[in-house]
Amino acid sequence: MSENGNSHQDFITKVWEPRFLATGVGSLPHLRPEDALELIWRSVPAAPHWPQLPNLGIESSFVAQYLSPLIETGVIKGLATPRFQVEAPDWTERVTRFYELYLRAESVESKALDSFGFSPEAGIGFERFCKDIEQRDPEGVLLIKGQLSGPLTIGLQITDAGRRASYYDETQRDLLVKALAMHGEWQTKCLRRFDYPVLISIDDPSLYAYGASTHVTLNREILISQINEIADGILRQGGIPGVHVCAGTDWTLLFDSKVQVVNFDAYEYMTSMLVLAGPINEFLKRGGILSWGIVPTSNKALEETVESLQKRLEGNIAELVARGVNESRLRAQSMLTPSCGAGTLSIELTERIYALLNGLGQKMRGF
Repeated sequence: MSENGNSHQDFITKVWEPRFLATGVGSLPHLRPEDALELIWRSVPAAPHWPQLPNLGIESSFVAQYLSPLIETGVIKGLATPRFQVEAPDWTERVTRFYELYLRAESVESKALDSFGFSPEAGIGFERFCKDIEQRDPEGVLLIKGQLSGPLTIGLQITDAGRRASYYDETQRDLLVKALAMHGEWQTKCLRRFDYPVLISIDDPSLYAYGASTHVTLNREILISQINEIADGILRQGGIPGVHVCAGTDWTLLFDSKVQVVNFDAYEYMTSMLVLAGPINEFLKRGGILSWGIVPTSNKALEETVESLQKRLEGNIAELVARGVNESRLRAQSMLTPSCGAGTLSIELTERIYALLNGLGQKMRGF
């Protein structure tokens, strides 16, 4: 149920008003999923997320975690340094196997769709989160959140023998996007069974590169199209698609896509959002949510307090309003997160970040 008592269907077809509901970005530094989830349930109980745990090993890393169907069909080999096997004499047959699996999954053949889920090693945090929800049957949950890595970031990190990024090869890019789209659909379906609204965030920090002189070949229409392809899989299962970028970027890329939640680093990169009052208003008008990454995921968190972050956030809101953004709509359609994932941080610093997030959420929501 939503905060207003509406059904899940109301939640996804009408403008939702999270009013500074707090959740996490995804990654945490813990080695035991139980410890990560204890922090999550304590800090963001109304919008818990499953913990990505990169310190458990390469299988749980940002890139390797979502490659299972590409590896199983022989399209990619390796986890530590994955490579598309384009030199293989049967490359065409391998690609064909993947697309056959994809088409079966797209037609909602459940066994085929399951092939796009996590491997047992990669999905430890996800599986433990699902068991937690079953065992806890928690009250007061307004939303549950999942996440997956974005195609631009993965595509730029997987290179061929000549160090050329796979993203710039049309076939390899399409294989990545389709694998991620089916994973997003699978993950949404798994989480929807708990009958809470489900937000799935596409974490694609490399979107900062669009417009940069070092990446002049990145194409706006292609970037939006691949975001929409992944969003479509999430939407088919009744989920809410979002995107997280922990840097400045051309946010109109996301405002013009099917994404419903835009999660941005409001602590370090607020300037990139201040110049977009008109596009922000249009995004909010169509029901979009701005998710403020206002708690820094660095040692700066040790210098901040709930009060100082609230002052910063209110100042940012005031600046947008002064530029013409509708204040009541902005406040109603805002969420809170850390500025980025915490997987590379110490547990002590992560605890501090989540404590600040919890306190700020309570302040902004009037608790």
